[in-house]
Amino acid sequence: MTRSIGLLRGVGGPTALKMPALREVLASAGLGQVTTLHVAGNIVLDDGGRSPDEIARTIRDAVRVAFGFDLPVLVRSHAELADAHARNPFADASEGRWVQTVFLDTTPARPLEVAAGIPEQAVLDGREVFVRYPEGIGGSKLQAAWFEKRLGGTGTARNANTIAKLIALSA
Repeated sequence: MTRSIGLLRGVGGPTALKMPALREVLASAGLGQVTTLHVAGNIVLDDGGRSPDEIARTIRDAVRVAFGFDLPVLVRSHAELADAHARNPFADASEGRWVQTVFLDTTPARPLEVAAGIPEQAVLDGREVFVRYPEGIGGSKLQAAWFEKRLGGTGTARNANTIAKLIALSA
């Protein structure tokens, strides 16, 4: 069976979800064997021949009904996630937790423009933005919301270490 990865945006703090409960809710919604990684909305599931849009709607609806949170969901297949990781020019950086991929729901129609003097490096490639944070992520202005505002659409970020684990889990 083909595995897909659901990436929930905005999990944590007031929208924290218990992963055992999330797995149960999603399995009950017909998403087959569900695995979660960390507590940040990383879901590996059987796609059951469903389209990414159908999977995203199923996850979003199930989370809304069960937990009361309307959280955006982006879905990538195992192959798409592996391809994004392979295209990330910073993926092999020694500080994997400071290298992120911002997954976007659509391919932006406009180019990515980052002001000179910002220490971060960012590359837009298709529906992903690859970002290296040499001084750490916490104080950076280049968060997923920053990219959403400039490129349009919805996005959610995962670091290179998490992506590598999701690729292994979905293989």
